[in-house]
Amino acid sequence: MPSFPFMLRTAVLAITLLATTTACDKDDEDVKPAASDTVEANAALGRAFFEEGLNADTPAARAAGFTRVVSPDYQQYNAIAPPGRDGLIGFVEEFYKAIPNLNAVIREVFATEDRVVVRWTITGNVTGAPFLGAAPSGQRLEFDVIDIWTIRNGQLYEHWDQFDWPRCLVQLGIQGLPAPFIEAAGRPVRR
Repeated sequence: MPSFPFMLRTAVLAITLLATTTACDKDDEDVKPAASDTVEANAALGRAFFEEGLNADTPAARAAGFTRVVSPDYQQYNAIAPPGRDGLIGFVEEFYKAIPNLNAVIREVFATEDRVVVRWTITGNVTGAPFLGAAPSGQRLEFDVIDIWTIRNGQLYEHWDQFDWPRCLVQLGIQGLPAPFIEAAGRPVRR
């Protein structure tokens, strides 16, 4: 068992370090995270991607929204999307050509000081151009997506996503899908 003098010295050292750290935090205003690095700001950035970008009414408004919230050197890790912010903007417009009434419904937003995750549902009807190679016939789409972004300099920087492709492909009427895809797409959605 440690001696009493050792425990006393350890306690005094701990109190001194705590007092010094607290005093430094109070005096050094640069220690606080920038407003764009807060959990709240990053959650708002994730919401803005949809509210100002994806759900905007016109191509110009969508491009302006994405330009505001997405980094110019955006890193896209979706294998079917073109790279960069301009690639993202063009990719979204391809969705709108196929699904003119596209709408994104945000389900949940989770954020940290350097990431944001949004779980959302895409809805709309394929009445325009072909979508993922499927000819338009008014197919009703409603499937879930999860997006993950890193934040850099107050903008969305790196992006990963997961789409509920089995449900989407079944709703598009794609034939010859594996039975597990058809089974999964037929299960009730739990949101």
